[in-house]
Amino acid sequence: MDKVRSSGIGARAAQLNRYASRMPRWFIPVLFLASVAHAKDDTFRSEWHASCEIGGTPVDIHFKSHSGDPTEDDMVVTLQWGSSRPAVLGVKPALFETVEFTTDAMNLCKEIGAFELPSGRLLFLFPRNDRPSEDQISAVVIDPKTRALVQTVGDLGAQLGNVYLLKEPGGFRIMLLRNRYQDANSHGEFGAPDWLLIKESGGHVVATWEVTRK
Repeated sequence: MDKVRSSGIGARAAQLNRYASRMPRWFIPVLFLASVAHAKDDTFRSEWHASCEIGGTPVDIHFKSHSGDPTEDDMVVTLQWGSSRPAVLGVKPALFETVEFTTDAMNLCKEIGAFELPSGRLLFLFPRNDRPSEDQISAVVIDPKTRALVQTVGDLGAQLGNVYLLKEPGGFRIMLLRNRYQDANSHGEFGAPDWLLIKESGGHVVATWEVTRK
């Protein structure tokens, strides 16, 4: 049985090699990239939860694809404080993913970010899939007293692996991908991160890049 199986595998491998030798050279990398993209799609979850603890109360953030297919970019976000009725968070449906923060500030959630602003309001941060580009870090502000969404800040910038977030007078600073530039030597592209300042002004959260660049 093992000899038959081995010979069958060997014949199959030889057949694949013959096919590969007939393909244009550019086609093989394309197939590889397509397989990687497909593998990435398979890792998306159609439903997941982020657990938080805010003021001693357990809070559940529920992300769920309306169609059951997360690649439709139709995830709805609901917020549940303790045993209260879940409330839909008024953010545009998208494909949302988890994120890890490297920070000197207390993160009130797991798998997403929730940081207390000087006013006592909460800055929630979670990645929005922006394939084929990097994920965008989206931000909303929630008032824990009323448990209501008070501001949709929107996309702040692109994520580069773990997100660095530091405490700053009046708010925070977060390291995100800001722009892409052309490499003068290889003529390829590279992404350049920068610090984004997130502060409260006039009752609203305002995000501005720390350094003005062309």
